[in-house]
Amino acid sequence: MREISGNNNKKDGKQSQLNFVRQPEGRFCVKRISMSQYRLKLIYFPHMGREEIARVMLAYAGMEYEDVRIPYAKWPEMKPTMPFSQLPVLEVNGHTICQSGAIVRYIAKLCGFNGSDFIQEAKADMICECCFDIMMRFPWTEENEQKKKEVTEKLLSGSIPDSLKQLEVMLTNGGEYFVGKLTYADVALMNAGQYLLEQKEDILDATPKLKEHLRKIENIPSIAKWLSVRPGGK
Repeated sequence: MREISGNNNKKDGKQSQLNFVRQPEGRFCVKRISMSQYRLKLIYFPHMGREEIARVMLAYAGMEYEDVRIPYAKWPEMKPTMPFSQLPVLEVNGHTICQSGAIVRYIAKLCGFNGSDFIQEAKADMICECCFDIMMRFPWTEENEQKKKEVTEKLLSGSIPDSLKQLEVMLTNGGEYFVGKLTYADVALMNAGQYLLEQKEDILDATPKLKEHLRKIENIPSIAKWLSVRPGGK
């Protein structure tokens, strides 16, 4: 077991201590030194997807949770045991929640990343769903590598930059954050943006405010700590 400590943001004048704990069998726990009424287990594959938005929020809030990464080789035997036969799955005090959007919204409420009112929450949903839509355009299931490459290149030079420009307008209208305060919309943008930058390093050059915002979210101390130690790296 490996444990890495870091300080979370101040809350009510007190500094919260974060521990990032690597456990056996691909498990990776993020916990604050205090007991929580919530017993959380997030289950997914070794790679990162939409569920990473939930991990980032949990790290920011210092919530204790068990991060279970299912090896690809074990998935066929585990698949029939999962609701809807898919991942991610979040277990909360014995209850099971599936579907990425439902998990992200639940964790957002739990960690204070939802909006301050129904309008802010709806707008955060809007931005988050837009980020999901962008990522769903990629040919994830295409087996022909050449075709996959061609489709990806076309997306990165066409419809995706157009959508990013629309998101930048939303950010400008929102102010410091997309909806006036830090929400899961900002984390969703960071999560999608990081992948896009891996695919095309200048993808955000035409939307400098969006790029600056992504870096701002990455540099929030507790989020930066998680990004520096999470499996797979930043």
